[in-house]
Amino acid sequence: MLNPKKSVRLRLSGSLAICIMLLLIVGALGIYSAHKSQQALEATYKYNVTAIEKLSAVRATLLSNRVKMVAEQRDRNPATALTTKAEMSQNDVITNAAMTTYLGVITDPEERQQATQLQQSVTTLQSNLQRMMDIMATGDFLAAEAFNDAAIRQDYKVVIPGIEALIEREVTHAGLYYQQSDTAYEALKTVVLGVIALAIVLSLALSVWLVRGIMAPLGKARHFANELAQGNLAVETDITCKDEFGDMLRALTAMQHRMSEVIRSVGHNAVAVNDAAQNITRGNEDLNRRTQEQAASLEETAASMEEITTTVRHNADNAAQADRLVREVSQQAQTGGDVVQNAVSAMGEISASSHKIATIVSLIDEIAFQTNLLALNSSVEAARAGEQGRGFAVVANEVRNLAGRSANAAREIKQLVEESVKRVDTGAELVNRSGRTLTEIVSSVKRVTDLVSEIAVASREQATGIDQVNVAVSQMDAVTQQNAALVEESGMASRALRDRAAELQQEISFFRVDVGAPVRASTADVRSASETTPSPVRPTRAPSTSPRTELKRPTTVQHHEVEEWAEF
Repeated sequence: MLNPKKSVRLRLSGSLAICIMLLLIVGALGIYSAHKSQQALEATYKYNVTAIEKLSAVRATLLSNRVKMVAEQRDRNPATALTTKAEMSQNDVITNAAMTTYLGVITDPEERQQATQLQQSVTTLQSNLQRMMDIMATGDFLAAEAFNDAAIRQDYKVVIPGIEALIEREVTHAGLYYQQSDTAYEALKTVVLGVIALAIVLSLALSVWLVRGIMAPLGKARHFANELAQGNLAVETDITCKDEFGDMLRALTAMQHRMSEVIRSVGHNAVAVNDAAQNITRGNEDLNRRTQEQAASLEETAASMEEITTTVRHNADNAAQADRLVREVSQQAQTGGDVVQNAVSAMGEISASSHKIATIVSLIDEIAFQTNLLALNSSVEAARAGEQGRGFAVVANEVRNLAGRSANAAREIKQLVEESVKRVDTGAELVNRSGRTLTEIVSSVKRVTDLVSEIAVASREQATGIDQVNVAVSQMDAVTQQNAALVEESGMASRALRDRAAELQQEISFFRVDVGAPVRASTADVRSASETTPSPVRPTRAPSTSPRTELKRPTTVQHHEVEEWAEF
């Protein structure tokens, strides 16, 4: 018998090995019995059935030859005797082959002697039959009948009974083989039934032994688990077995001790969680009030930013109009500068023409002076000539007068031209100064245009920036409203946490970590904190009509906002 203190695996393996060994014994006996039966059947078939078959074949061929012989005697036809002889020769071949096979399976010396004598008789019968067929072929049927009566009938009287005797002998041997096989079967059946009964008894004994060895520790484990399910963590159990069930019970005991420690720790932590939940609730209420104040401030800031946005947008529009007007003035000043520049060019051309006229007048004056000198010389020469030169002197005098008048006219024209040139130069200088002044004005207007454009751009950027600030303020306002909702949700969560902590304390009180002492925790703080009512969330203000981005506020606080509150 196996040692009950061994492992369960060894006990189960040993019991299974014993059962397998018994099964192998029963199987081996069955195989041995089947082998013996197969040997008996093989011997019966190999020796008896084959011998009977071959002897029956010999008898059949011999009787067939006799029938053929009798038919020839009746027909008395010499022409068919040779054909019948050939057919009988074929039967003789079959007979000889059957006899040879039969002699090959004989093991009994006495039977072999009888078979040898039978073979000799069969050979004699075959020779006599061939001889008789030869006689019939000659047509001497009387001699054939005499030979039949004298030899062939005697041969058949010896051969046929001999064959039947051998067949009877083989049948007798087959019966003996059957009786031996039946006797062996009965003996093996008795042995197999005994082994099966022994296997059943051993299996039942092993089953009872295994069940007792397994159910006892399982009963302890079930009782231990039921006590744990009832919250009794102080249950004790006696562990005497040293197998896997003992290891399981020791593991359950270790789990019980660890659960006791965990339950104690959870009880203390539940009280700490309750206190923390109350602190969180108070902090959330304070944060809710400050968030509402911040939301009010942001609302006022948003209103101020709307007014600033309107003012800055108006300034941006005025700056844009000023930019357009300055650009128009700049274009007009540039056009005036171009006109003045053209006037300067024209005055320069006039001045150049005046200088040319003055030069021409000076040339005329010089010509008049030369003409006057020539006229004077002509008068002197006419005076010298006397009467002959008087007419020439008159002409010279007239020419002199004309030259004087031309000189006077040239001097007057020169004076006028010089005055005109001076005036033209003065006008050109004034026009040049006007052109330079207009150029400076155009440059100044361009600078003013650039400054006004920069002011307009800066005003637009300022308006855009203020719009963005306004949007940011609106977003801050929306976020503040969301924060207020999240704070309220956090307050609800903290109160729910406080309630869950109280429920956890009630659940933990179900367990008894010491004998008769359930785990308890004070819930006075829970009751006092549960009386605190949450402050309502300030309603969100109506959206502004200013052109700033509208933010959609959530109507309900989703579960994921609790996680966002952690980031806040």
